[in-house]
Amino acid sequence: MKRASLYLYLAFLSAQAAALVVGWNLIAAQVGIVENPSDPYNALFFVAYVLFSTAVLILLLKFYKGAKLFIIAELFLEFFAVQLAAVLFVSETAALVLALAAVALRLLAPRSKGIVLGFGAVVVGALFGASLDLFPALLFAVLLAGYDYLAVFKTKHMVALAQGLQKRGAELAVTIGYGKDSIQLGTGDLVIPAMLIVSAAKISLFAAFCGLAGAMLGVTALIFLLEKRKSYWPALPPLVAGVLVGLAAFWASTLL
Repeated sequence: MKRASLYLYLAFLSAQAAALVVGWNLIAAQVGIVENPSDPYNALFFVAYVLFSTAVLILLLKFYKGAKLFIIAELFLEFFAVQLAAVLFVSETAALVLALAAVALRLLAPRSKGIVLGFGAVVVGALFGASLDLFPALLFAVLLAGYDYLAVFKTKHMVALAQGLQKRGAELAVTIGYGKDSIQLGTGDLVIPAMLIVSAAKISLFAAFCGLAGAMLGVTALIFLLEKRKSYWPALPPLVAGVLVGLAAFWASTLL
């Protein structure tokens, strides 16, 4: 395993573990963004939202030649995520200070982007997981995995989008490693496994740990593909498949 692949493995594990901690506290605090967590139409709504957001990004790349707008969106995500996570453990004032400090760190130390943006992504995933029951979360994840496959291998618009953002230094992705020996993981590739793991935690911590083990199986498969051929790969199909395997093992264990 290459050094960048090992870093990816460890970073992904740390991110999902952090998502579980944040998500567990969000569940306990009954924080959510939908009225009915068990409604499968929530999954369809969020898929439509992702498609709409992607279309907006593509149009922005075509007609807006700057980078500041994308960076502002990234900073807003990071501010919101840090504040949401922090307020679970400290006062609202302290949470606000921590969120501002995270944004300042991101601006003053550009190399901190991976940590700050990665944390923001897993908090968003934890929020989705706390908001959705497992079936709608699984439906959302499977539909997005299928879309990810089509967008990378068939229409290739996701590759063009990633390249366009990268050229402007505004990519919404976490870079792990340095130089040629580096791997990029999109924020969505952190959000979706985190969502599934936290949603599984509503059933039991054991279910969440099975989902986490499956996610690590998925990232192992992703690393194998990346080391086999350095190119753009849709990360969600192996990651979601891995979580499904882990959850299938959990459900099988309940029958014993």
